[in-house]
Amino acid sequence: MDIGESLVGSYFKYVLGCKIVVYNCHLDGGGELDVVALDPEGKKIYLCEVATHLRGLLYGDSNAATVERVSHKIKRAAAFAAANFPDREPVFMLWAPAVSRRLVQDLLRLQPDPGTQKITLKFIFNHDYTACIRHLREIARQNIKTTDEPAFRLLQILEHLR
Repeated sequence: MDIGESLVGSYFKYVLGCKIVVYNCHLDGGGELDVVALDPEGKKIYLCEVATHLRGLLYGDSNAATVERVSHKIKRAAAFAAANFPDREPVFMLWAPAVSRRLVQDLLRLQPDPGTQKITLKFIFNHDYTACIRHLREIARQNIKTTDEPAFRLLQILEHLR
C-alpha cells in the first residue's frame, strides 16, 4: 500500500465510518482496486483508484490514453461489484490531488458502459481532494488513539507536535 492509498483508506475509516477497508484488491483477469470500502449502512461499496501523481494525473502519454485507462478500470470495478456485492450500490471513485483542467473535463464526460451494472462515478480531484484530506487532518488533531493506518498516524503526529 502506498501513502496515498493509506490517506484514502483513512478517509473512509475515520471520516465516513467504514469498518471494512481493503487495499490492493486483485481482480479476476488482472488489475486491482487500490481501495475497497464498505459503507457502515450496508448500502454502498466504494471501489477506488488512487493516483497520487503530484505533477498531474496521466496514464500513458496523453489525456486520451488516461481517459481510456480510467474507463477500463470503471468496467472492471463494475464487474467486480456485480459478481461479489450484488446487493450494494457500487461507487467508483478516482482520487487524485493534481489533475489538469482539460483532463478533468475529459473525465467528467465519462459515463458507465450501458452494458455493465449501474455504477456511480465520483472524482475527487484537486480542491475536493484537499478538502477531504483537511477533514481527515482535523479528525487526526482530535484523535490520539493508536491506529494501523500509516498515513493517519503520521497526520496524528504532525497535528500534535509541540
